[in-house]
Amino acid sequence: MNKGTMKKALCIAVAALMVTSTVSAAKKKKDDPYKKVVKQKDPKTKKVYDFKGMQVIYADWWTDPDAAPASKQQEDLFAWREWTYDAYNFRVTQMAVCGWGSNPQFVQNFCISGGDENYVFTIDGRSASIGVRANLFYDLSKIKSVNYKDPVKYEQGTVNLLKKGDSFYGFNLGKPEPRNGMFFNKRILQENGYSPDYPYDLQKAGKWTWDTFEEMCKKMTRDTDNDGVIDQYAMASFNTEFSYSALDSNGAKIIDRDKNGKFVNVAGSEKAMEAWNWIQHMFLTYQLPQAEGANWDYFYTAFTNGEVAFLADQEYNAQPNGKFNSMADDYGFVCFPLGPHGDGVYRTVHQNNIMIIPSCYSAERAENIAKIVDLWAEPVPGYEGPDAWKDAYWSSFRDSRAVDETLQLMMDSPNPRYDVLVSGLNQGDIIWNLCGGGGTAQELYEACYNVWQGLIDDCNR
Repeated sequence: MNKGTMKKALCIAVAALMVTSTVSAAKKKKDDPYKKVVKQKDPKTKKVYDFKGMQVIYADWWTDPDAAPASKQQEDLFAWREWTYDAYNFRVTQMAVCGWGSNPQFVQNFCISGGDENYVFTIDGRSASIGVRANLFYDLSKIKSVNYKDPVKYEQGTVNLLKKGDSFYGFNLGKPEPRNGMFFNKRILQENGYSPDYPYDLQKAGKWTWDTFEEMCKKMTRDTDNDGVIDQYAMASFNTEFSYSALDSNGAKIIDRDKNGKFVNVAGSEKAMEAWNWIQHMFLTYQLPQAEGANWDYFYTAFTNGEVAFLADQEYNAQPNGKFNSMADDYGFVCFPLGPHGDGVYRTVHQNNIMIIPSCYSAERAENIAKIVDLWAEPVPGYEGPDAWKDAYWSSFRDSRAVDETLQLMMDSPNPRYDVLVSGLNQGDIIWNLCGGGGTAQELYEACYNVWQGLIDDCNR
């Protein structure tokens, strides 16, 4: 091939490549599902935000960053975030950076020593109050580019949880995670003369109460072979989860906050004592006893195997990778029944994890990290409606009422837990002995009062 022929061939190849590239670019632009999205601009430069390829790690103790999307909603979320990365020139990786047990120390060490990584850390009550007192967390009231009062993007219960005067130090994205409620076995209900949706119907009518719940438990706890020994029990519940919900349903708490934001021990209040006494009565009367040699979490096995009708626990057990995924019987999920002295509103106990930005970062670095997360958290186009959050829960349950009715109530009225913010406080000091019959509620409260008060005083300093 002579030079002229080679030159001609090269020109043709280049032209073909340009046409292919132009067609590909045109096709990409035409097929862009987000081409109508208006990109956000930096108010200082008046140009679209450009974070120069900044990498942020949204750190927790459970996320596999390489996990494939598990639903159509997740596929759309991943696609939207890829578009966001290109639009604003940054990257966010959500991933586990340590185990749950080592999380407090890992976070503390980094907040003190710093490093090259741009972290947003997930923490819980073990680190929360200690971190605020030690000035380990960035004061988010100083962030100017993010509206943390936006109730669509930021869960307001968590935003208000770690406050100190006008300053606040934590946030969480989106809706509150639905937590404590009551699972029920539909087959067992039918076999005992109830509609399989009876708890749903009671809840919808506002009649799902301690009394109606106990009426059902009485009917389903009995001596089936007339030998004088109870051999069928109505429930097998996690004692701590049952107790948190029972207190909350009666307008009570273990720890509350006063008008000055100080923690106060209210576990001995009149409403709390009424709840403690009822909790003990229910466990000693209707709870399936733990068999000799059985694991501590025997109650999960009992419910999954269809041995009992009720289990009080958290919603996440119903998730596709949860404990009830392979359960043969159909089950439903309602809020915890109303106590006699609550406010009459079905709800759940609020206990979201908390996200923090380390205080060791400069103001500019913290501002950039906060804004990147804010852009990363923008609702996916097509999922912005008031019911969009439900898409993440349809695969968890076997009926729509659990989502449309129960989870809706939980989303509308979450109640915060403050006892988890008092480092070192062991709720089991009361709960474990109470549910096992190891003392009266008043005796157990008095026995732990001084220890608890010391922890509370230390936390309030």
